[in-house]
Amino acid sequence: MISFRLTAEEYEKFRELCFTQGIGSISEMARAAINMLLQQPARAPQEALESRVAELEGRLHMLALEFKKLNQNGQPVVHHAPQFAACAITAR
Repeated sequence: MISFRLTAEEYEKFRELCFTQGIGSISEMARAAINMLLQQPARAPQEALESRVAELEGRLHMLALEFKKLNQNGQPVVHHAPQFAACAITAR
């Protein structure tokens, strides 16, 4: 037997979910959720990683656009990170 605590709000939301899914009890819903996780243990972390990579790719794209915009305006882009010390990108 496993037991865990829920806030009153969490319990009510869980109960509503059981009703909308046609599941007879909260215990049945919890058991179904655990079984689903056991059947696909690596899925959630993989999806989270893919989401994070996609987010980082988007940010890199935005940075590249900003650098391009600065270069087009003739402004040098100076990197302040230690590995890029004294490095500048200038318009060509």
